[in-house]
Amino acid sequence: MKKPIAVLLVLVLAGGASAGVYYHWFYKGAGSSTSGERVSSDSENAVYVDSVSVLAGLGSGNGLIQRYAGVIEPQQTWEVKLENDRTVKECYVKEGDEVKEGQKLFIYDTTDDEDKLAQAQIDLERCQNEIDTSTARKAQLEKEKKSASADDQLTYTTQILTEENTIKKSQYEYKSKELEIEQLKTTIANAVISSELAGVVKSINDPGSNSNNSDSSDSAYITVLEVGDYRVKGTVNEQNKDQIYDGMEMIVHSRVDESVTWHGTISEINLDKGESNTNSNSGFYSGSSSDNGTSSTNYPFYVTLDSSDGLLLGQHVYMEPNQGQEDKKEGIWLDDYYFVTKEDGTSYAWAASANNTLEKRPVTLGEYDQEMMTYQVTDGLTEEDYITYPAEELTEGLPVIYNDTSAASSSGLDISMDGGEYSDGASYDDTFTDGAAEDGMVYDDGSMDGLDGEVYDDGGMDGLDGEVYDDGGADGLADGDVYDADADVINGLDEDSGVTLEDGEEVYDADAE
Repeated sequence: MKKPIAVLLVLVLAGGASAGVYYHWFYKGAGSSTSGERVSSDSENAVYVDSVSVLAGLGSGNGLIQRYAGVIEPQQTWEVKLENDRTVKECYVKEGDEVKEGQKLFIYDTTDDEDKLAQAQIDLERCQNEIDTSTARKAQLEKEKKSASADDQLTYTTQILTEENTIKKSQYEYKSKELEIEQLKTTIANAVISSELAGVVKSINDPGSNSNNSDSSDSAYITVLEVGDYRVKGTVNEQNKDQIYDGMEMIVHSRVDESVTWHGTISEINLDKGESNTNSNSGFYSGSSSDNGTSSTNYPFYVTLDSSDGLLLGQHVYMEPNQGQEDKKEGIWLDDYYFVTKEDGTSYAWAASANNTLEKRPVTLGEYDQEMMTYQVTDGLTEEDYITYPAEELTEGLPVIYNDTSAASSSGLDISMDGGEYSDGASYDDTFTDGAAEDGMVYDDGSMDGLDGEVYDDGGMDGLDGEVYDDGGADGLADGDVYDADADVINGLDEDSGVTLEDGEEVYDADAE
């Protein structure tokens, strides 16, 4: 699974406009170059090259492995809805209480049911009396009919048939009353509702407080969350749902500390519960699909964890497929498709030269990882080098474009630096005066430029019309999670009061007053 994803991303990045978005995410500035300085060309024939250090750190927050947002939830949620026309006499628990399996939660008021039971028993006796009376009268009529005259025979026959009909009607009503009595007895006996699982009472909704005229029968009276092991709920877009599958191993990352991880397996992908979304993007990296403002559908999937120690209910996390990226190896390890091996057994890679042009760089390859399909590079490349995917049309001397923040632009591109500032003093903005795409994803996990939180935009031409996340870094965003579903422009960032939105859109800040 590892190699196809990486190949796809490389091809996308080499595709021109898409790679332009990737390249133009973050800049430290533009200016003239000096000898040996990395300068990206603005030539139409320029080739995009990627950092060896980034490629060698595949999956470590660099965007080459798809990531998904997730939230910790219980393995099971039990909702208790009130039965029709029944009211609660007494509730034995309150919100936040821990309950055991079989513990009493509440009891129904059975006053009406007990009254109905008493009346049904009276009706049952009446039916029995009617049956007995009609049976006796029928027997008497049959006896009298035997000695009656021929003229009276028809009258007796009619009376006997009437009594038989009365008996049948009373017998039918008797059976109905018997069934009603059994049901009422069962209802009264089951008036006490006990918990079906061990958990925590999440909510109790008073049906009498339903002031919005909505149908309260569709709402749960009591919701109990299972305690113990948790699972992770994620969302996948209709455009990238085929990138995950049941049984796929996943790595779960803490949003607060990237080094803290958990492991699990995808146990369910629910394609029957799609939710329509606009400007939605279920991944956080450039490799994820975006519908660029059009309507799309998201589907929930669930990851069963090997262990949930240290996780909190409702905690937000990141998830990514486990492709062995946690296995730390000495030296530089790169995917085998970056290398060309000639007939004489020597190998080379297409790399950026000191003159910012493409060259065939001889390399010495060491150990080969069969599972990860990677070579160890023992000579010829360093972490500071830049390489590209081999293609038949490549020739030495072609100009290059560096896919990161390390290069200046030879075109003197005017970049608007009004979007914000990193904690290390560098400015960032995702709008460009030359009309470059503004709606790409802006992401940082603190690994390269000092921005401790994450900012991303999943589709729009207004800068940040998607969501803004921050996990508590000193980067200008308010501590805690800050997001806005549809903000047009974010024109103010304040650590104490959260985010100010130009259009007054709804803002959530975990720590803001």
